[in-house]
Amino acid sequence: MPKRLSAALAAVLCAMTAAAALVVTRPAPAGAAVTGGFDFTRPQVAVTGLRSPWGLAFLPDRTALVTERTTARIWRVSPGSTPALVTIIPNVYPAGDGGLLGIALSPAFVQDQTVYVYFSTSSDNRVVRFHWSNPSAQQVVLAGIPRGLTGNGGRIAFGPDGMLYVSTGDAGIPGYAQSSGNLAGKILRIRPDGSIPPDNPFSGSPVYSYGHRNVQGLAWDTGGRMYATEFGADAWDELNAIVPGGNYGWPVCEGVCGDPRVREPLVTWHPAEASPSGLAYANGMLFAAALRGTRLWAVPVAGGSIVGTPVVELQGWFGRLRTVALGPDGWLWVTTSNYDSGGTPVSSDDRIIRIPPVGDAWPPSSPSPSAGPPLSPSPSGGPPLSPSPSPSGAPSPSPSGGAGGGGGGGGAGGPCPSPAPSPVESPSPSPTPSPSASPSPSASASSSPSPSPSDSPSPSPSPSPSPSPTPTPSPSASPCPSPTPSPSPSPSPSPSPSPSPSPSPSPSPSPSPSPSPSAPGTRSCEATVRFIPSWARPPWGELTVRNTGTLPISSWIVTFTVPNGLTYVLAANGRIPPGGPAIFASTGLLMPGAAVTTTFAIGWTNGNVEAPEVTCTPT
Repeated sequence: MPKRLSAALAAVLCAMTAAAALVVTRPAPAGAAVTGGFDFTRPQVAVTGLRSPWGLAFLPDRTALVTERTTARIWRVSPGSTPALVTIIPNVYPAGDGGLLGIALSPAFVQDQTVYVYFSTSSDNRVVRFHWSNPSAQQVVLAGIPRGLTGNGGRIAFGPDGMLYVSTGDAGIPGYAQSSGNLAGKILRIRPDGSIPPDNPFSGSPVYSYGHRNVQGLAWDTGGRMYATEFGADAWDELNAIVPGGNYGWPVCEGVCGDPRVREPLVTWHPAEASPSGLAYANGMLFAAALRGTRLWAVPVAGGSIVGTPVVELQGWFGRLRTVALGPDGWLWVTTSNYDSGGTPVSSDDRIIRIPPVGDAWPPSSPSPSAGPPLSPSPSGGPPLSPSPSPSGAPSPSPSGGAGGGGGGGGAGGPCPSPAPSPVESPSPSPTPSPSASPSPSASASSSPSPSPSDSPSPSPSPSPSPSPTPTPSPSASPCPSPTPSPSPSPSPSPSPSPSPSPSPSPSPSPSPSPSPSAPGTRSCEATVRFIPSWARPPWGELTVRNTGTLPISSWIVTFTVPNGLTYVLAANGRIPPGGPAIFASTGLLMPGAAVTTTFAIGWTNGNVEAPEVTCTPT
């Protein structure tokens, strides 16, 4: 091909790619219309070129942070602009359905600028937090969540009570869901610093509800009621209303159990029509993103019950849907997951789709960029980012209660406002209860048969794909105008009662939960240190702390003498030479038997390194 023709074609292709960055897709058939205050006939492809996006959280300047499961990257995105790389989270292990999953912002983000993420390591799932300006300095908030090839959960969101809620899966071992001895198959509730709220349903435990197979969506309505989406095995997926201390049945039963000792689901679906992940609430409607079902479910709710027939939107339009969240612009944001196993990606995948609220003018009054300028993540990268291109005067739906739906939110809208109470819930459709919507009160349970369905997960292992959009430097500039530091907010009291349920049914041989131990326990830990000398890369050390007691610990101090063979150890108390005491102080919930590993810098030139004696003391 002649060089001039080749250059001309390249220019045309570049122009076409740029124009595709912000487009309105084909209209839906006439009559497929408006659901929950959103016009699904006018979806907009706002962001393209992502790889397996998972979590979504909104910054005060109305841009969003997006996690990529398989690449461990966090991107800052805005409709019509090129994504900007914020950071790459280290030590992420993306096997199976694990990897970098949920993301949430501190409720006091305007003041403390703290970001939370949930991810899989080679040994566990965990939650860490970091300051917006220094994402490499991470603090473990919660560690020791069992991981597996399937059932890793991963959604995190701050509730209306200011507490951090964490959804976990059963890690492929169904009995974990009914066991009080670990964190798998649960919804957990902790303070922002990882400590346990005193009003949790089970004294001294982060467990808020149990008997879950794999929860990946969390949302609250305007009354503070909590909902969750859950993957079943091979029979039924579920949408549940979550109550403190509730037992949701897995693996004793799946779907509607007919057993008063467990909570019944509000809605059940076959996995082929759902496999639900993200969840958001707006205008009396719960929106559930379906992976295998390649659709968005809209479920009308009021007072914790179903009040109408679930509606299907976007079926087959964009492929597998992972996350849904109500944006600060009033639009509904939906992410695709077509690069994960089971998906069929197109050239623009993975994408973020925006659904406009009813009455929002289109096209916008000011032209939207076809492929706007890249978001500048550097502190000196120019003026603040402008809001998304939807008109500021357009009416917006009532926001999701709590954490901005299940999108990992907790972010605020507008120019760094403080979080404010949600408006009154919009009217819902007239009641026509779903056949499966008859929640049963949780009651005392005796032993019961435990048929355990086969564990054939909906999400399948997927290989790590090729890199996402071209990275740009990090860290990102602050999205808030001149914030002033302040301490994390005091925890608010839980809006729900805190029952202490009796033991609930569990499959043999798994023990039934007995989460309130009557006997006092012990608090102890042990630590090991390993040094990895290397010529190919800077040498490093690994510190592993294990809880050897019978009670959870939330902070600990490790000390050892820097051995000969090293030139220094970079510890919490500074750059320590050989013979000096290296001190490491850490915080974060560590359950009995669980372990957490962190890395640190060392100096080494050559020769052998002696193994130090290490002490670990809970504080």
